Amino acid sequence: MSPHQDHPVSHRPDADDMTRCVQELRRALAAHGIILPSLRVDLPSFVSRYPSPSGLVALGNCNTDTALRLAEALRAAEVKAEFMEGARVGLEEYGELIDEVGGEGSA
Repeated sequence: MSPHQDHPVSHRPDADDMTRCVQELRRALAAHGIILPSLRVDLPSFVSRYPSPSGLVALGNCNTDTALRLAEALRAAEVKAEFMEGARVGLEEYGELIDEVGGEGSA
């Protein structure tokens, strides 16, 4: 399950939803040493009749050092996801091999 599926938007978010979203993103970024000082709820989209069922989060501007750290964190997450997928496939193949060997020995 991808991260965005953990938090489906089934309704137009209220102020608490939007605040919680910004806080979650701020904490996740901080875990990687990344601070986006302008990170906030995009108030105009929140109070307008925006056609999307979800509000917008303003990420704001950041300096090049912060942008590079953000890119590095995203790349590291991608590498970790690829490793975990490889491990899952390897375990499935190992299980199939064990089943084959076990099946031959018990016949």
